[in-house]
Amino acid sequence: MLRTFSNSLQHRRRQAELMDNPAIQKSLHDQALAGLRRINRWSRTGAAVWTGIRDLLKSDSAGQPLTILDLACGSGDMALWLARRLKQFNCRFLIHGVDISSTAVAAATQQAAAAAIDGLSFHQCDVLQDAFPLPRYDVVMNSLFLHHLEAPEVVRVLQRMATAAGKRVVIDDLRRTRLGYFLAWTGCRLLSRSPIVHFDGPVSVEGAFSDTEILQLARQAGLSSARLQHHWPQRFLLTWQADGTTADA
Repeated sequence: MLRTFSNSLQHRRRQAELMDNPAIQKSLHDQALAGLRRINRWSRTGAAVWTGIRDLLKSDSAGQPLTILDLACGSGDMALWLARRLKQFNCRFLIHGVDISSTAVAAATQQAAAAAIDGLSFHQCDVLQDAFPLPRYDVVMNSLFLHHLEAPEVVRVLQRMATAAGKRVVIDDLRRTRLGYFLAWTGCRLLSRSPIVHFDGPVSVEGAFSDTEILQLARQAGLSSARLQHHWPQRFLLTWQADGTTADA
């Protein structure tokens, strides 16, 4: 049943999500990943993230490839979308996706193999503490991840992202709004049969950050020049330039 909107979203309410359970049954996990893939397509998350990196494209063959690290990549939907998009622009690239879940990494690797795209690989990694595949990337990004974390963990992740980003940090996530809650509750049921997605979608919105909260955490992490924009469906795109200027997303 749709929770009554009398439940205030004024304050963040972080709850355990079913997807975060490391003991989750593989078949249920796979079903949830498929549902999230469909939701990502519908919400055009890839297009939003693209606006945060498109000005960094490198098309000259003599130059180095554009390097991207996707944190908490899940089944690799975003990394794969970006790889296909970069190929359309004849841009050389190296994309690494990392996730703490071996099930997610296996699903992402399978997707990448089926797409037969070079320069795209996935690795198991706890982004809070494990070393990244490379120490430095042009772009370090994540999508729909920060709302899973407690505030100190968000600061830690942002600090690690800033350290590893040679040029830009790009973050896409949920906004904690009433409309966002309604869209999550409705969209998750229309676009997926997964009971995990049905539960986690609205809970994710309750655990999401307000604009003020995420910008405050960015400042605590040293990303004081971060820029925040809104996009459909009740998401924010946060970009930060490693040189301290404002990213022109």
